[in-house]
Amino acid sequence: MLGLGGLTWVGLFFVVAFLYSAVGHGGASGYLALLSLHDIAPEYMKPIALVLNLLVSGMAFIQFYRQGHFLWRLFLPIALFSVPMAYWGGLTPLKDLWYQRGLGVFLLVSVAMMLWPLDSGVGQGTSSNDGDVSNNGGGKLWNRQTGIAAFMGAVIGYVSGLLGIGGGILLSPVLLMIRWTQQKQTAAISAAFIFVNSAAGLLGFVQQHTPWIMDSQKTGGEADAEMAGRCAFGDPWFAVVAILSVLILPVLLGGLFGSWYGAKKFNQTVMKYILCVVLLIAAIKLLLP
Repeated sequence: MLGLGGLTWVGLFFVVAFLYSAVGHGGASGYLALLSLHDIAPEYMKPIALVLNLLVSGMAFIQFYRQGHFLWRLFLPIALFSVPMAYWGGLTPLKDLWYQRGLGVFLLVSVAMMLWPLDSGVGQGTSSNDGDVSNNGGGKLWNRQTGIAAFMGAVIGYVSGLLGIGGGILLSPVLLMIRWTQQKQTAAISAAFIFVNSAAGLLGFVQQHTPWIMDSQKTGGEADAEMAGRCAFGDPWFAVVAILSVLILPVLLGGLFGSWYGAKKFNQTVMKYILCVVLLIAAIKLLLP
């Protein structure tokens, strides 16, 4: 049974899913922050965050797509290279120390991106910049900026697979700062981007850590453990499934409500700052020896 602290911790996953899905994100950086605060082993953190990311980003994409905010012409060149690079990143092994340090730096970058001022018309469809897809229909994007979009997707995709995140928290501010999308278009594209990258990263991780132990691979100890009632999952999947069974429901509910409110112009400025505080605490915990 979960104690009061455990219930509070699980409840925070609902809050993170709600906040992130409201802006078209899956919430991986928030989940990783909470997992690190609860001292979950690093080898369990990546697959847990990716599975939860898939669920929330999928719901967010559906909501924003139904509102007509999704731009295929911008998403395709970004996703073209991000998916294979996310898969490659998921295959890349990282020692626990490097993973913790890399994740800590990423959380700091995430906070900076979330706090970056994006007002003053940026991404609002008011700029005359040639790169503003919302103004020019995306024609010049294909002619002059497809390479930039593909390179951007490749870099963020690899980082996504490597650290077990979807990459939307990096993609969204970039799209807004270079004035390629409006806020709602950014949320829709980010949700789709996060979903495909999370799927590719999870596939790479699964191939690196085969979930099921083959009969020919079982040692005597593993066979005894299975006979004692343990699932025939290989490490780290037994613990991953156990943790996910506790977290999936609150994350699904948070993602459902958050994406619905986000598609209806939900204002989440105050809660964004609260979330930044949580990310900062987790980043400090990961970076300090």
